[in-house]
Amino acid sequence: MSTPADHRWPWPAVIAHRCGGMLAPENSIEGLLRAHAIGCRAAEFDAMLTACGTPVLMHDETLDRTTMGAGRVDATPWTTLAATALRTRDGRVSQDRVPRLDMALATCLRLGIAANVEIKPSTGADVATGRTVAQWTARAWPETAAVPPLLSSFSIAALEAAAAAAPHLPRALLLETVGPDSLAQARRLGCVALVVERGCLTQALIASVHHAGLGLAIYTENEASAGRRALDDGLDALITDWPDRFPG
Repeated sequence: MSTPADHRWPWPAVIAHRCGGMLAPENSIEGLLRAHAIGCRAAEFDAMLTACGTPVLMHDETLDRTTMGAGRVDATPWTTLAATALRTRDGRVSQDRVPRLDMALATCLRLGIAANVEIKPSTGADVATGRTVAQWTARAWPETAAVPPLLSSFSIAALEAAAAAAPHLPRALLLETVGPDSLAQARRLGCVALVVERGCLTQALIASVHHAGLGLAIYTENEASAGRRALDDGLDALITDWPDRFPG
């Protein structure tokens, strides 16, 4: 099926999950460096607010799993997190500290890595997180850049707040399951793409999303053969823990 002229996916087809996938500590500057070193030119990472409202790269609402710290992210100030070491994948102390969002974006710009910033609100902070992440991203990333950062979220309220704060930044709706109203919802939100769990992917979904003028990506695809088949079938991009399995 031919795709409408307004369907456009300017980002690379392979996106490293949480900065560098399994190649480095989660949501770390080291991850971006390792992704770049193997030739990966796009990275996804999570942005959550601290107690003082500073956006940092963090997936969980608590620090315990991915850092050497403890407690809730939204109860911890940036001054503390700036000195908090990340954990390596095998649980050791990393040399990396928790990075602010602008640090990660600056690294992406320096390395030529396209950024997919997932807005990751802690409980009850959807609007504030969407607004703040969009504002910080807009300030950090030049509007003249050839490829803009993509903001994504599972949270409708966060996406709406991001749209109000930085309407020029493209947005994607994250979905665990695809329902009959998912495309309409994405278009109502002004999104340019859907990012769906890999088990949702079918050729019919690719065709319908493209027919609606939207891009389509999946998470988290770690099987090289399945991922390559999906890209050959017209999938725009995949987010993976193992970007080294998808060279070129």
